[in-house]
Amino acid sequence: MRLIGFADDNDSKSQKLPEWLGGWNARIAVRGVLTDSDGKIALMHLKKHNVYKLPGGGVEQGESLMEAFSRELLEETGCKTELGEEIGVFLEKRDNWKLFQISFSYLAKALEKGELALTEEEKSYGFSLVWADDINGAIKLMSENYSNEEDCEPMLLRDLNILRSAKQVLEKK
Repeated sequence: MRLIGFADDNDSKSQKLPEWLGGWNARIAVRGVLTDSDGKIALMHLKKHNVYKLPGGGVEQGESLMEAFSRELLEETGCKTELGEEIGVFLEKRDNWKLFQISFSYLAKALEKGELALTEEEKSYGFSLVWADDINGAIKLMSENYSNEEDCEPMLLRDLNILRSAKQVLEKK
């Protein structure tokens, strides 16, 4: 989505975007930690970069956050789910893409497993579903398969942050 406004404490009277924001976009996304009945955690393996990420993606026009999260989980994991509580929000500034991304993250439980419905782009990255033994295993797997590739590093930082925050939420239960 095209960025149409920007507020700055140092210049609250300006009605135009600062020059440095020219061409930037904003993206709202949802992602999260999906568990199955055995407490395993769903991760998406990207064969192209040999990294793991959490299931999730962009919110489409007209969708609520929860509708988007349910859709993304169904597409990427094949699971019908029961949506759970909030984990938190992660903000990204991606200079290479001229993108601000706000990722809302949630817990979810798999009720029924089915077939993945991946996009062509996801297929080109070699997406596959992997179930880590538990939250610690998911954190370890993601940490040990770390890529410094330009596009992967911010994604991995984001998803590790979400996993660690989810662990804190789950430990309070």
